[in-house]
Amino acid sequence: MAISALSVRKPVLATAALAAALALAGCSGSADAGSGSAATSAAEAAGAKAPLFAQLPEDIQKAGTINVASNVEYPPFESFDTDGTTIVGIDRDIADELEKQLGVTLKFNNIAFDAIIPGLVSGRYDMAMSAMSDTVERQKQVDFVDYFSAGGGIMTAAANAESLKTLDDLCGKAVGIVKGTTEDADAAEQSEKCKAAGKAPLNVTIYAGQNQAVLAVQSGRVDAFLVDSTSGSVIAAESKGQLVQGPRYQDLAFGIVFPKDSRQLTEAVQKAMGELKADGSYGKILAKYEMADHAVDEFPINGVTE
Repeated sequence: MAISALSVRKPVLATAALAAALALAGCSGSADAGSGSAATSAAEAAGAKAPLFAQLPEDIQKAGTINVASNVEYPPFESFDTDGTTIVGIDRDIADELEKQLGVTLKFNNIAFDAIIPGLVSGRYDMAMSAMSDTVERQKQVDFVDYFSAGGGIMTAAANAESLKTLDDLCGKAVGIVKGTTEDADAAEQSEKCKAAGKAPLNVTIYAGQNQAVLAVQSGRVDAFLVDSTSGSVIAAESKGQLVQGPRYQDLAFGIVFPKDSRQLTEAVQKAMGELKADGSYGKILAKYEMADHAVDEFPINGVTE
């Protein structure tokens, strides 16, 4: 990975679920290729011991797998470990605990961030874990189980940290955005404010992934990068003083994401998150990544209403 020095490198328990982390798999309803009825029965028998297995959709019970879409370059939520294959981070740790509650494997599939919602809508993936903000606009296509309090912020090179602290400071500046993120809309809105004030709009460059945007800031190709302050603070802390992450300019909720027609799976995962909160594992995971202050008390479905 191009900026491996900036990725989270904290050990997590290895699981068999990571064996095909980079494969782009189809949705679990059709993931029965090559498996006979005996294998299916064995998977169901093993999973049935889990507390919430029976509340999963029947096709997922039979498959024994939930195919999860994720853009794996977003520490501390998901990134590749030093081996370039193993996925680590908050979402993978939560997925490990969800497996215990649900009795099935959560298999991560690394795809572009802006391909996640289309992949869910088309049925290619069963759900997504990728630090995606719950918004009313996105709720028109997908459902969310909110699980993390977050918000956008401004990342700059250290030399620009004092002069580029607020969105108003970005008028006329070169700004990087990751395609498909809420920061894209933030930049467009700010550009209109700049023009209304008689100033130049933001000169926005859209990047396919976070790594490219971070490199653009480091190399001086852009003056700032609009990014979730949680992930940005981790990258800045590991940049050896090159980068600075400013405070949040908004408050958002991240959610685990589901297709609109997957209410049964959505509710099963929501219940499982409640169990992780009750048994303390949710809090321990966030504390491990020094994110305890971003915990939520409840896990609402589509909790953002405006």
